[in-house]
Amino acid sequence: MAAPTSKRSSAILEELKRNHSIRVADLSLQLGVSEVSIRRDLQTLEEHGLLKRVHGGAVALKSSYAETLQAAHQDLQREKKERIGRAAAQMIHRGDRLIFDSGSTSLQVARSLDSELLQAGNLTVISAYLPLVRELGHWPGVHLIVLGGLYLPNYNILVGPQTIEQLHSLHVDKMFLGTDGMTLSQGFTTANVLEAEVDRAMVQAANEVIVVSDSSKIGGIGLATIMPVSGIHKLITDTDAPPDFVAALRDLGIEVFLV
Repeated sequence: MAAPTSKRSSAILEELKRNHSIRVADLSLQLGVSEVSIRRDLQTLEEHGLLKRVHGGAVALKSSYAETLQAAHQDLQREKKERIGRAAAQMIHRGDRLIFDSGSTSLQVARSLDSELLQAGNLTVISAYLPLVRELGHWPGVHLIVLGGLYLPNYNILVGPQTIEQLHSLHVDKMFLGTDGMTLSQGFTTANVLEAEVDRAMVQAANEVIVVSDSSKIGGIGLATIMPVSGIHKLITDTDAPPDFVAALRDLGIEVFLV
């Protein structure tokens, strides 16, 4: 039986690793989902031998099996993000004006850019995500615009009214958008309300919105909606994406790339 691969499962195991015990109510608030969903996650994780459920929550197992499987899961997700990043980077051309959202998959797109573009591609890159700024800021072929605002250290991003105001006067060819969750009913969502506001302004500034996200985000719902699924142009995800979700997006005229 395959191990669970959702982002929530990883977050639950990470919390369990830190505290050795977890409560359903706390996880519900922390992850922005119902207690029913958390109980279902805990049941699945227990079935895979990754924790032991107790009244009101769960406790860590004495063995290191859970940690071993979690590490394997993280390696798998990293490989998927690398493939997504490489596929997205192939869509970037000389002279493009780009906006990069925050998150590890958006960062992987930047890391996958062709060296010729980085050296002499005359790219304009706009971002409020500091790891991406560090990744691209030193390349001579990249004209980097760093958005100012309120710094959120837990997310390594800048947000707020100043950030949004700067975006109102900017126009780009492509935006690469990450997400914490995506469903047909709630669209693309994120865990932070302030980040969602900035993402919406980024979307308005872009001619084309390309979502880069591994399939573990499909079916998840974050705290705040960024935009409906019908508002994007392309989705790049991995081959584990549910066929019905892929088909529904394609029926809306969205290009879906499975890598």
